[in-house]
Amino acid sequence: MAFDDATYHEGFSALARRVSRRSTGRGPRDARPAWRLVEIGVAGGLAALLLVFFWLDLRPDIDTAPGHPFFWLKMVFTASLGAAGFDGLARLLRRGPPAPTAVLVAAAAALVFLVGGVSEVLRLDPDSLARLFRPASVTACFFNIVVMALPTLLLSLTALRATDCERPVLAGFAAGIFAGGVAASLYGLHCPHSTFVFVGLWYTGGVLLCGAAGAAINRLAA
Repeated sequence: MAFDDATYHEGFSALARRVSRRSTGRGPRDARPAWRLVEIGVAGGLAALLLVFFWLDLRPDIDTAPGHPFFWLKMVFTASLGAAGFDGLARLLRRGPPAPTAVLVAAAAALVFLVGGVSEVLRLDPDSLARLFRPASVTACFFNIVVMALPTLLLSLTALRATDCERPVLAGFAAGIFAGGVAASLYGLHCPHSTFVFVGLWYTGGVLLCGAAGAAINRLAA
């Protein structure tokens, strides 16, 4: 078989293109970070579910709660926060262009809870409103969500350690939001609070606290 300069240059160019695609994240490896995060989310979610069963226990009205729309609404809200963290982290790992779709969905869900919360504040009597701000309830919500998020957060940060991420603080924050969203979605199996004010403030606060923890840990480990 003849082998000339043209053949050599054609083969070398093809090899260079393959190497370039791999180094810039535009090759077949693009989907792997997302699939790895799916695996982490499933594993972390199962760990959080076990914590609900064996540590926190199920809410007392678990038999009837799924029949109320708000049970699913608050799960969709927290899941949208987790999805925004998932999408941001996956794109940071791939070094791909930003795509605000998941963030916009989470922002739309937050807006729904904001409007619902304002409407509730106008209707609730002072005593009922004060119960939603009891320090014991708020502290328990934050603490439980963070503890339930730890398996997903630690697995996500471990995955980050195996990559060369250029923005460790933002990646850690996204990992924390992802972990917090997973945990908060399952926390509703234990927490019986069913108001826009409580979920909008304290569930969101717990997720943001996970994001802050992820950013701090990943910054220190970078």
